[in-house]
Amino acid sequence: MRPNPLLADTDLPLDERGRLICRTDLRVDGLDDVWGSGDCTAVPDLTNPGAYCSPSAQHAVRQAKALGDNVVAVLRGFEPSDYSHRHNGSVASLGLYKGVAQVYGVKIKGFPAWWLHRTYHMSKVPTTRRKVQVLTDWTIALLFKRDVTSLWSMHEPSREFAAIAKGEPPAGRG
Repeated sequence: MRPNPLLADTDLPLDERGRLICRTDLRVDGLDDVWGSGDCTAVPDLTNPGAYCSPSAQHAVRQAKALGDNVVAVLRGFEPSDYSHRHNGSVASLGLYKGVAQVYGVKIKGFPAWWLHRTYHMSKVPTTRRKVQVLTDWTIALLFKRDVTSLWSMHEPSREFAAIAKGEPPAGRG
């Protein structure tokens, strides 16, 4: 994971990895009216002194909420709060029906870990409608073989257009 190179073209404070240096309240170091959050920032990890929060979606989502709350607090004349999180564990899928997880210090592997991974991500899907869509897709995937579609034409996307422009049939047809 690398921060966006656009940050290097600013005069904002960056660390040695090119991340925006932020304080624990998500304000950019040395600037009270500039804020940062997400995977391009170096936000001190209050649960691990001396370290920074990892560039993960979990932190980005939590920091975004905290940043919004802090901006509103400052606009209303209050002090912003420090961003802090509690690490409950990690989950990862390792392929179809396989995974690893460590939740509250308990290590899990195989199908149960894969199921935890799916369950965690389902809990983060917004709106009931989308949850039903995703759950339906996942259920169908359990019942049927994978649907394989050839994407070979994407290697040379202009070939089809060139053939049609010359009055020839597209490749693979005709």
